[in-house]
Parts: sequence; structure tokens; C-alpha cells
Amino acid sequence: MNKLSFAIGILSWKGYDSLENSLFSYKKYGLSNMTDQKFICLPEYSDEGMKIAEKYSYKPILVDQNLGILGGFKLLAENMPQGPILLLENDLELIESKKETYSQLQKSINLLNEHKLIQVRLRSRKSPGEPFVGLKKYKSYWSDDIISRTKRFFRPFKASRLIGTSIYYHKEPDKIHPGIVKKIDNSFYLVTSSILNWANLAILVDRDVYLEKIIKTAEQIKSTKKTNGFKNIEIELNNSWWRNNDFKILIAPGLFEHKRLSHRGY
Repeated sequence: MNKLSFAIGILSWKGYDSLENSLFSYKKYGLSNMTDQKFICLPEYSDEGMKIAEKYSYKPILVDQNLGILGGFKLLAENMPQGPILLLENDLELIESKKETYSQLQKSINLLNEHKLIQVRLRSRKSPGEPFVGLKKYKSYWSDDIISRTKRFFRPFKASRLIGTSIYYHKEPDKIHPGIVKKIDNSFYLVTSSILNWANLAILVDRDVYLEKIIKTAEQIKSTKKTNGFKNIEIELNNSWWRNNDFKILIAPGLFEHKRLSHRGY
């Protein structure tokens, strides 16, 4: 297999057992050999974190203090090359074969450029891991029962905003929500930001678009709700700016399962 034109970036604040588990899976299923551009941002780094990065041949980006999710991903992206970048947190285990991983990434990179996507989501649809709050919300509004139908009647705008999550619930979501969810390539589905929130977990983005549109906007938005005292991007972009721009989002079959092995304080 030829190298793919993308870079891997991992944000790892503490949680080194999760990081080791994830990197082992990337080596086992070939992801780490699909590019020579591999980075790990290590806020509040320790010798343990540096040794893990060296063990798996990832370039460490060392920071003395905790930067939070927004700050950490910003620094990570700023130190990565232009073009497609795969952004991961340290607790995302690769669960698909080398062949499937290569195929999905190759297709995702091509479609990212072809459709000018704001992000490709690569969290596994069949085994996403926990937590997955959006899926529970979708089922509460779109199950075939009187409670869900009542919710949709009284809160149609809220119900509409959840439609994108149907891709994680139905085998053929384009038939459940025709014209809104679009099947474009086998099990790859296209939606807009009007019906699906921004997600940080396992995403492929264009590095410059990510920094200029997503990070810059999230920095400017004032929010009182934070994660561990810091902005986390998902909270800041849960707003009308995101929904009204109708950014294009591609949801792939997915490669990664969220598997946190230890508690990190949030």
C-alpha cells in the first residue's frame, strides 16, 4: 500500500494507558504506517508520555501546562502540515483491519477535497463506544411511539437538528430521512451542519480550514459552560452560526471506538 496524503495528530492530556492502547491498535492495524507525518500533543507532559511517543515514532509536541481541548487541538494543528489531518484524542482505539482502514481513509481524503467538507467523522457507527449522548437524544425524538411523535410535534426545530444522528442508528438513514440524509458512496453519508453538531472525536479535516473557521470562531464565542475549566469546541459551536452555515459533513462507516481506560478528571 502507498502512503496516503494526510497527517495524524493526537491530543493526549494524561491518560497514558489509553494512549498506549490506542497507539498499539494503530500499529497493529497499520494506521501508523500509512503516513510519515505523526504528532502527539502532550500538555502537562511527563517522561512516560515522551517514552510512549518515542516508542511508536510520533513527534511529541510538549507543553508544560494544560491547554484544554480547544487550546490543545489548536496547538496540535498549528504544528501539523497543510492538507488533510486526522485529529484524535488518546482514547480512540482503531477497531478495523488494515485493508478497511486504508480504504476508508483514502476515500475520506478524496471526498474531503471533492465536496469541500468541513469534517469527515470516523468514529465507528457500529461500535462507537461510550458516551454517545446524541444517539440517546435522537431515539427520544425519532422512535416510533407516541412520546417521540409528541416531542416532534411540539419541538420540530429540536427534532430536525437531531436528524444527522440517524446515521448511527438506522442501516439506511437516507430512506428514513430522504432528501436530508444523502448516500454518496457505499456506506458514506452526507449531511449539513443544520442537522448535526460539530464533533471532536476522530475527525478528518483540512488543516487551514479547521484553524481559520472552526478554531478561530470557537475562540471568539463567549461561553460559561466548559470542560475541566476550558473551552472544548463542541460547546462553543452548538449555536446558530454553525447551523446556519450549512457546512457539509461526511459520516464514514467509521474506524475508531471511544475507549477510555482511566479517569482524567472530567
